[in-house]
Amino acid sequence: MRKYLVLLATAMIFTSCGEYQRVLKSNDANYRLDYAKRAFEAKKYTQASTALEDIVTQFKGSEKAEDALYLLALSNYENKDYQTSGEYFKTYYSRFPKGKYTELARFYTGYGYYLDSPSLSSTSQGQ
Repeated sequence: MRKYLVLLATAMIFTSCGEYQRVLKSNDANYRLDYAKRAFEAKKYTQASTALEDIVTQFKGSEKAEDALYLLALSNYENKDYQTSGEYFKTYYSRFPKGKYTELARFYTGYGYYLDSPSLSSTSQGQ
C-alpha cells in the first residue's frame, strides 16, 4: 500500500510539472488564464504570474482583462515582489477606475509599498 502511495505522489509531481511546461508553451490565452487561477488557488504564485505575464495584453478590451491583470498583480504581491505588484495594481486601477477590484488594488499598492519600505530600526537614528 505504501509503495502505491509513493508512486501516486511521484506521478502527481511529474504531471504538474509537465502541465506547467505545456502552459508556458501554449498560445491559448484562456488555457493559460485557467491554469493561472488554479496555480494561484494552490499558492503557486510564481507559476501563476509567469503564466499571466505574456497574456495580459491579449485580453485587453475583453471581459477577462480585468481579472487577468488583477490576478497578475496579486500573484506578484503574494510573492512579496511589492514593487512589481504595485505597478500592476496601478495599471489596473488606471484602466478600470470603476472595476470590481479597484479599491483592493489601491489598498494593496499602498500596503505593499509600506511592507517594502525599510523599518525604523534599520535606519540610522540620531545622525
